[in-house]
Amino acid sequence: MSSPERARLIADKVEAFVRQSIVPYERDPRRDHHGAPTDELVMEMREKARAAGVLTPHILADGSHLTQRETAMVLTRSGLSPLGPLACNTMAPDEGNMYLLGHVGSPDIKQRFLNPLIDGRVRSAFFMTEPAEDDGAGSDPSMLKTSCRLDGNHWVVNGRKCFITGAEGARVGIVMARAEEGACMFLVDLPDPAIRIEHVPNTIDSSMPGGHATVVIDNLRVPADQMLGEAGEGFRYAQIRLSPARLSHCMRWLGACIRANEIATDYANRRQAFGKTLVDHEGVGFMLAENLIDIKQAELMIDWCAGVLDSGSLGTAESSMAKVAVSEALMRIADRCVQVMGGTGVTDATIVEQVFREVRAFRIYDGPTEVHKWSLAKKIKRDWLAAQS
Repeated sequence: MSSPERARLIADKVEAFVRQSIVPYERDPRRDHHGAPTDELVMEMREKARAAGVLTPHILADGSHLTQRETAMVLTRSGLSPLGPLACNTMAPDEGNMYLLGHVGSPDIKQRFLNPLIDGRVRSAFFMTEPAEDDGAGSDPSMLKTSCRLDGNHWVVNGRKCFITGAEGARVGIVMARAEEGACMFLVDLPDPAIRIEHVPNTIDSSMPGGHATVVIDNLRVPADQMLGEAGEGFRYAQIRLSPARLSHCMRWLGACIRANEIATDYANRRQAFGKTLVDHEGVGFMLAENLIDIKQAELMIDWCAGVLDSGSLGTAESSMAKVAVSEALMRIADRCVQVMGGTGVTDATIVEQVFREVRAFRIYDGPTEVHKWSLAKKIKRDWLAAQS
């Protein structure tokens, strides 16, 4: 079977499952105090995904990963409901963490930490971002303050982290810290008494279990064989994860915006105002037309960047361009959907208002639009200077 045909069959199966089995869960009241689905709800949906053969659909039975272009087809369909990625185990940060461990983990690390993630039995968290009051790493990872030092056959890690998605309830952690040799990356079992959740803020988004915690790491002892690679290689491994994770966010939220546009289109074709249906009013019809244009442009941008990654390139600049273009396009789409639906669009009667909130947050995480533009501008200057020499 050809690769595109294989992906199409998987994607069709995922879409049918999400629309038929997961969309009804959108009214399920099982939420934590931050509005996110509880782990009980997540695991219930995952059992249904397992039975339907769509759990972790981007990773094949032999452990190999779909290409990025194939992944785009599958993850976009899983995103048709905000609950879809949770149910199908294509959610962040787990999907990105699985990608990283699948590419660079030792056999022992894959057995201990990767396989339970692929099986959908546990969640994970990626500990990198640090509090602004500590002058720690945010959009600039070189500001990493969390420290680690070798003590016998263990590394001892100390520091604070913030906006750690899914930390509450996670069973696998990837922790970034700085040694004398440079950045390091560790795999840890969670919970661990040395990693204490200090605070879980209320945030605009509510799709990710465990929230976005601030944590204190106090003399965490990690066996030396749980370091990914060697001391000083942490940023190199982070780069392997970075571009695909940026792009998979684009894929999932594109699916959510496609669904939101379906809901807004249905509303506009049913609702009457001033003697005709809303869609027949130019102001409304034009917004829906603009949504189709932005959806197609987002699809093409994702496909282009996926092709770059499939070529073997890290795709750092390309993923920055895709993240900016897609997140901004999706924000326009979500905003228009709310506007088309008027008062209904800002209520929880549909998922449209949630998609709006989630996509607004997406413009910030994995690098704000402005940081990506600044990075691209630096590349433009470097390339120009290189051309002059």
